[in-house]
Amino acid sequence: MSYERDGEWYSSYGEYLRSKNVRVAYCQSVKGLDFTSQKKWDSDLTAYSDARAQGVQPASTRRHSTDNALRISEKTGTAYQAS
Repeated sequence: MSYERDGEWYSSYGEYLRSKNVRVAYCQSVKGLDFTSQKKWDSDLTAYSDARAQGVQPASTRRHSTDNALRISEKTGTAYQAS
């Protein structure tokens, strides 16, 4: 069975979708796995990377750890190094 879409013939609907580069993403948003949590994750990692570039060693890659390490570094005038 063949399908005609956009003036072209495809052997299946799946072949048509693949030709259009269709992707399914973040299909488990009910579990909190959506684009918002991905943006938060990326933001946390960027902040951690920026802190490391300044010589600061936060306790973890989470944003609150990074912010605390930067705050301590600013108060003491030396780069914070978590144990």
